[in-house]
Amino acid sequence: MPEKIKVLIVDDSAYMRVVLKDMLESDAGISVVGSAKDGVEAIEKVKTLAPDVVLLDIQMPKMDGIATLQRIMKESPARTVMLSAMDKVDDQLPLRALEMGAVDFISKPSGPVSIDIVHFTGKIVEIVKIAAEAKVEALRRTREPLHTKKVLTVKKEAFKGHKVVVIGASTGGPRALEIVFAALPRDLPASFIVVQHLPPEFSTSFAKRLDAAMGPRVVVACEGDRVEKGVAYLAPGGRHLKLGWKGAASLVIKLDDGEPVNFVRPSVDVLFRSAAESLRENLMAIILTGMGADGTAGAMVVKASGGRVVVQDEHTSVAYSMPKSAIDAGLVDHILPLENIAEEIVKFLQE
Repeated sequence: MPEKIKVLIVDDSAYMRVVLKDMLESDAGISVVGSAKDGVEAIEKVKTLAPDVVLLDIQMPKMDGIATLQRIMKESPARTVMLSAMDKVDDQLPLRALEMGAVDFISKPSGPVSIDIVHFTGKIVEIVKIAAEAKVEALRRTREPLHTKKVLTVKKEAFKGHKVVVIGASTGGPRALEIVFAALPRDLPASFIVVQHLPPEFSTSFAKRLDAAMGPRVVVACEGDRVEKGVAYLAPGGRHLKLGWKGAASLVIKLDDGEPVNFVRPSVDVLFRSAAESLRENLMAIILTGMGADGTAGAMVVKASGGRVVVQDEHTSVAYSMPKSAIDAGLVDHILPLENIAEEIVKFLQE
């Protein structure tokens, strides 16, 4: 019988600690091995209990969740999922936590003490199980500051036509995307479309954070947007993003509320399929770190249409399922470390 996932719960509310324990242990594959009421206690218990996953509240006395995460990743690296009451905290804090090595985050539905959180048991259990498969060493590597990354130089005269790069990511994706974008020039004459599996409430804040990486300008995609060079369009959480032509010369964005694909919306497959049909050989599709198989079916259409498929390698992926699924299907042109993907993008655009 496989071992249970060992979880440490860190929350200053005694009520939340009890409720979260009951929720997690309703799944036979999870065991709560301890709890802590603040960050100071959490740091010691991570060392002594060696949990597979730490469920860590952001708002706490003595030491908040961000400072606690920083200490954990420095002293006893552990897979950590952040808990945040989004009506009480800066919406950049969960994204800051991902930068510092957190695997994922969970929004408390109704404030710091969420009586109705029990209605989200299935989703929280799923996130904890996914987090348990994340690679700690890859999480540690993503903590390197972006300003240490070298920005590529390009010869703009080498760019011809209008090429588009579509990118799909899930677990570990926010930081991976920042690293890729930080290495790309700000005014690169190409377009980027991004699907990152995120809750809707984080779309705007993540677009701002990705834009701050100083690569292509990043905006949240809107219905009918004309796809322009030098701009990256982020699919809004909760809506599929498709590309299509308006007339003979304008590539535009179409959003829809169709059923989830691969259990997610937006779906990488939906984006990749529509992009391949619209752009054919002028398309590069990139699959970054993530759990599941989203992107594989779309990559098949990209290849059949003459486009190119690149995936992140196992060593640098926090979660390797999405890239591996495309590799196993025989659809991939290049398997690259995260730090080499920006260079491959530039090569494709200059061909």
